[in-house]
Amino acid sequence: MPADPSELLGPRGLTQELLSEPEEPPEESSATHDRAAFYWSLLTDERKARIESVVASRLASVAVVLDRLLDAHNTAAILRTAEGLGILGVHIAPNEDGDGVAHRRVTQDAHKWLDLVQHQSGAQAATALKAQGFEVWAGHLDARSILYTELPANRPVALLFGNEHEWPSAETLAACTGTFRIPMAGFTQSFNVSVAEGIALAHHAQRRRSFLHAAGDLDGKARQALQDRFTLLAAKLSRRLKR
Repeated sequence: MPADPSELLGPRGLTQELLSEPEEPPEESSATHDRAAFYWSLLTDERKARIESVVASRLASVAVVLDRLLDAHNTAAILRTAEGLGILGVHIAPNEDGDGVAHRRVTQDAHKWLDLVQHQSGAQAATALKAQGFEVWAGHLDARSILYTELPANRPVALLFGNEHEWPSAETLAACTGTFRIPMAGFTQSFNVSVAEGIALAHHAQRRRSFLHAAGDLDGKARQALQDRFTLLAAKLSRRLKR
């Protein structure tokens, strides 16, 4: 069915009390939960169920790395896809030659619901993720690349996508666990980076969930923290839309 425009722009199912609440600066963690609980009490049952469903489906063990992408529209499209697939974290190494700004017109605010982590380089991002227990696999055409359908689903994995023209740098590839490829049935050598990300990430997220036998992988404490964050963000976005 067609997407609800109000859902694409921000939260829906908000009561009038919440919409009329004045915007306040964010508070420290000690007060965040109490403040979120207040706003939570003003949400409709429909919106509460939506937030709970999204939080329960978040995957922290599947991540995305964007290494020096040039086209901000590609970055924005990837962020939107990642959020829609329930991915929690996206790691970005900006390209000095690009503006590095994800266009809100394309993301439809999806970036606000993600954990965005910036790194100085793709290699640094890969090294940091491997230190956290991830395997980092780069999309790249080489003799050792495996099919994207063969990426391991029994452990945390980050999928790295490199510059549209130069691909991942040699330094970045050296820091990765390995490389993967998406087979092509036509004359074109490769997909657009945002399309490649969508194909590989959708397939791997589904396989990871099948392995976990669950929609998401956050523990109780992490779920509550994310629910509080989403509740406060829903309140902020709804007041902005009302204005």
